[in-house]
Amino acid sequence: MALRPLAFVLAVTSAALQLGAVEAADPLRALPALPKPLPAVAAALPAGETVRDFAPGVQVVLGKRVILTGSVIMDQGPVDGLEVLACLASGKTHEAIVRLAAPDGHTARAAFTAALGLEKEGVPAPESSGLPARGWPLSVTLEWADPDHPGASLAVAASSLVRDRSLDRSFPALPFIYTGSRFLTLDETGLDGKPVRHERFMLDSTKSIVVIFDEADALLASPFPDSGSDKHFEVNSGICPPAQTPVRLVFAPVELPLTLVQAADGSLGIGGKTMGDAELEALLAERYGAAATPAQRAVAVRVDPASERAVDVATRRRLLILAASAKAWVVPVFVLP
Repeated sequence: MALRPLAFVLAVTSAALQLGAVEAADPLRALPALPKPLPAVAAALPAGETVRDFAPGVQVVLGKRVILTGSVIMDQGPVDGLEVLACLASGKTHEAIVRLAAPDGHTARAAFTAALGLEKEGVPAPESSGLPARGWPLSVTLEWADPDHPGASLAVAASSLVRDRSLDRSFPALPFIYTGSRFLTLDETGLDGKPVRHERFMLDSTKSIVVIFDEADALLASPFPDSGSDKHFEVNSGICPPAQTPVRLVFAPVELPLTLVQAADGSLGIGGKTMGDAELEALLAERYGAAATPAQRAVAVRVDPASERAVDVATRRRLLILAASAKAWVVPVFVLP
């Protein structure tokens, strides 16, 4: 069984080289151009939903959403690459768009557990690994007061605040992947010089709530296929509110337009039926092609937690190549049961 994922990777790579219609080096470049994202009027809270204060800077709508308040701290650049979409007060503020007011990582995670029932840890992407994270997709929306219409608010998918300078494009609406950060047992030196073993919640060290670049200890991982490097990411200054603007980040569970099930050998299917490339391409064209208007441009790939992560890499490449052939802008995200 250990050889099957490697064989599948080699097979997919071989198939990719035979598809001369796309750039083998980076299938993202072959995806069709989309209209530039623009802020829209923020939707009113649905009737019957009650916003409850959970902690300073943290609100919840039980069973529906988590709201974290903060402010914009970077509305352009940075030159050396953007790593974080939102961090806590003493996090990576030199390469983040939003600084949040939540007091600490424990409180932030507790809000997601209390409001959305997210108790388990996902599988993060180690730094610079290029491995897709595995977890649970959440829509993330940035809201702020409309400066031209008092009492009204504007909203935009948080992923659209990110621009890929190497592609000269910003991103459409994509879900971020909740992995819950992680607890690690660390050996440290005590005051007496002797080793002491501590369990540490890593989010309280990194303070990265939502990331763009691979970071294993973030609460929500990046959905971007090229997140193994941060050099090409920057703020989409065309739509980002100015620095110091008060904002809300709204997190909610999301059902994506298409969910595929990935077997241990990398085959993909729906309802127990394995699908070939032609069938997958047709599905991607139907759900995400020129005639489609999906609220999220991601396809969920449900994975067996015991399966090899190399298979995810091959599946991501395969689906990107098929999406380009289908003229459909869509990227895969990897979902746990």
